[in-house]
Order: sequence, then structure tokens, then C-alpha cells
Amino acid sequence: MFGGQFLPKFGEYIKNNMFSDLESNDPCQEDMEITEPKLNHEFVEELGHELLSRRSFSKWERIMHSHGACLEEVW
Repeated sequence: MFGGQFLPKFGEYIKNNMFSDLESNDPCQEDMEITEPKLNHEFVEELGHELLSRRSFSKWERIMHSHGACLEEVW
């Protein structure tokens, strides 16, 4: 079920076009190396707590929200 639609041939499409093994049980990644955050302290301070009440620069929070967007993460 994807977007409320039943897609009976979706698994076959993934296997044939994206060369993915849907039966794979790869272990979870335990750790990941990332670079230190590049903070613009003046900008963060200017935002204050009213405009940006929740912020985190922790390693795993950054990983979960980055979506592999930079070249280093993609590589």
C-alpha cells in the first residue's frame, strides 16, 4: 500500500529497476562519522528562543534530519 493505493507490481519494479534485494536483512549501522556543525553564532542568537524554540546540534539529531543532503554523506 502506497499513498492509499495497492501496487501489486511495485516489489518487482524495485528489484528490476533499482537492483534492490527486498529480502536483505542487513544489520543496522551502529555509528557514523560526521563533521562538526558549522554554526553562525550571531544568526542563531538573533533567532532567539521565540523564533526557534527547539534546536539541537547533537550528532544523531543532525543525522536524522540531514537526509544525506551533502556530498560527503552521500559518498
